[in-house]
Amino acid sequence: MSIVEALSRYKLVAEIAVFGALAGAVIFGVHLVLDHQRDIGRAEVQARWDKQIAADEKAARLRTDQMAAQANNAATQGARRDETIQALAATVAASSGSLRDAIAKTNGGVPSLSVDALRALTSTYGQLLGECEGRRAAVAGEAEKLNSEKRTLMEAWPAPVAK
Repeated sequence: MSIVEALSRYKLVAEIAVFGALAGAVIFGVHLVLDHQRDIGRAEVQARWDKQIAADEKAARLRTDQMAAQANNAATQGARRDETIQALAATVAASSGSLRDAIAKTNGGVPSLSVDALRALTSTYGQLLGECEGRRAAVAGEAEKLNSEKRTLMEAWPAPVAK
């Protein structure tokens, strides 16, 4: 057996080994490329995710700020209505005082020589009218206050988001 024949056996083994190594290198290279592509895809998805999260947080902050401004505006309007109601209540109180003075004057003007029953009836009616006016003013003031509170709550309630 000559050296050429002996080497030809090893040549086949060497060729198989080289082709095997090349095939392994190609497979490993494809694996690296695919891993790299997956990493790129992950990074793109993560970037989109982060961008969407930031946009959602910004929209939530904007909506929260809008709702806070709406509630603040409603509270300011409610305070203004309360001031108006207090001014009206003072006007009603002054008017009620004027009415009581008129009733007192009427009661004082009843001639002392009149029939006692007429005097008692006039006095009773005057007292009753005065009590009714006082109660009416209190009820009206409370009604206005409740209406103002209702409007404040309605104005502070978040409006539906337009899409």
